[in-house]
Amino acid sequence: MISLDTNVVLRFLLDDVPEQTERATKAIENSKVYVTDVVVVEVIYVLEKVILLSREDILKLVTDFLGFPNVVHNPYFLLETIQLYKHYPSLSIVDCYASSEAKAYNNQLVTFDKRLASQGGKHVNGL
Repeated sequence: MISLDTNVVLRFLLDDVPEQTERATKAIENSKVYVTDVVVVEVIYVLEKVILLSREDILKLVTDFLGFPNVVHNPYFLLETIQLYKHYPSLSIVDCYASSEAKAYNNQLVTFDKRLASQGGKHVNGL
């Protein structure tokens, strides 16, 4: 199995650099590939903040990608993170991940971010 870097996933999803997209597609279609939580979060961040895609488009691209038969990922925090991101448009993907991970470990997440404190879940508290 190979692990993918953010830029490989972005080339696959965006088809914006033809020669790199072709190599990324071959790698993803011809072998099992692993994407870390960090890579998926960074992909979402780039799609939203740099490429300026809508959340709806981002969610479609990323969930379709994670559902691809050769793509392996750790669903432990990631799927809940994506659901938070879907339902709370004022929260960043990073905030959603921090909330999901804290909840999974039964931790309290403390923050100065008022939106995160009000929308991140019962385990999130403002300082």
